[in-house]
Amino acid sequence: MRYTTRDTAACFELLPPEILLPIVTSLPGLDTLWNLMRASPHIWRLFSSHALTIIEGILSGPNSILPPKVRELIRGVILVRSKALPFRNLDEFQTQFLRGVVPIREPEDAKFITLGPESLSTSIVPLPILQSVIATAYQISVLSQACLSSYLARLKNVRPLHAFNPKPYYTHGYGPNDDWVAAWDREFVGIPAKVVDAGQPSWVEEMRALRAIWIIQLVGEIKAVVGDKIGKSWAKEDIDILSQMNAADLVERPDSSISKAEEIRTAMDYLTSLGRAQNDNYYRLPRPPPFSESPGWITASPESSKVLRAVWGYRRNGQIHRLEKGTAIPEDSTPLRRPLLSENARWEQTEEFISRESSGVSSWAVLTIGPGNSSPIPGVKFDSFRRLGFAFWDKRRMCLLGLTWDLDGRGYSNEFYLFALESILPPDEVANLKVELRKKGQIFYSDS
Repeated sequence: MRYTTRDTAACFELLPPEILLPIVTSLPGLDTLWNLMRASPHIWRLFSSHALTIIEGILSGPNSILPPKVRELIRGVILVRSKALPFRNLDEFQTQFLRGVVPIREPEDAKFITLGPESLSTSIVPLPILQSVIATAYQISVLSQACLSSYLARLKNVRPLHAFNPKPYYTHGYGPNDDWVAAWDREFVGIPAKVVDAGQPSWVEEMRALRAIWIIQLVGEIKAVVGDKIGKSWAKEDIDILSQMNAADLVERPDSSISKAEEIRTAMDYLTSLGRAQNDNYYRLPRPPPFSESPGWITASPESSKVLRAVWGYRRNGQIHRLEKGTAIPEDSTPLRRPLLSENARWEQTEEFISRESSGVSSWAVLTIGPGNSSPIPGVKFDSFRRLGFAFWDKRRMCLLGLTWDLDGRGYSNEFYLFALESILPPDEVANLKVELRKKGQIFYSDS
């Protein structure tokens, strides 16, 4: 979203505030605002007079590219940095707020703490705090794109193998005599799969990374504030527990097989590679790499999750008929429609998929759980997949890597893709895991 230059901003210097304010409040993101503020003294002065109006206009406006829960994280950072802690204790923060920000199949009647536009007011948020958060928003936007660029660079070296003759099966008979052989002892010959570059991250992929880094930022801010003896704070027990936890620990859900914490860990690994965060006036993440190393891109727009209704047949004289391709519906008939997901939704690129595990994580989950003894490496850790950014990738990217089915279901069995996933892991890791599996003689069963 790096958007403007001083030449572009120069025209704003001549506009009166009443015209400029609606323009500024219609920007797509706070990072764009920071670019304009640095380039235009007039916009900086306008922000000083209308800071909250501008921030909420951007966060809540129709042009905002941010999902609602990321907006709540930003408001949380503003409040915490203002020493107006919106959570009374650790449980409120972890269970009642973070679980709402990173939901995992929550019940429909679940209630969470939300931080809407009304949570901010001029009486509790000083102007310097608002200015500092705009700068932080720019930094996090740059960091999220640099993070994704780093993992995409590693992904370019991934060359999965596909096994065709015979196709890999881990539950059927194996070998010429159809013997039962443990999945990890079966061998298949693979050939390099066709890999296609999916291009820049989709909106969902970028928002996963952006959300993860905002969560890391908020956790860092809260740790600094609750440990400060000035003003109202948490109980000592909560402070002690929080001091031993990182952002991923707070998001981890031991009661669920889905791990949204992997998004946080993936972002944490990247940030650690840049250096240590600093605590001075507020929590500061490491500086992004130079622009030449991570030039960034224009963030994709959110994709609509609207469900279309396609005509598949018609009712005539009390009978149902399927509509053949290229034929018209008779005039005296009633069209029959069924829901039809858009292509973006089928690629898991629409907004609702931010609340679900990525295609990369769900693929690993099948590989490590091994339902019905179908995995060649049950129990495999996510570590090697994390180094490839799998916590962020959507179904389209995974498909173009040759690691999952296409939209029409064309492809092969689930076990075919388990073989492909195994093929991209370090050989030593696979060999060591299979040695342990043979020692334990483990057999994994599934109720399904």
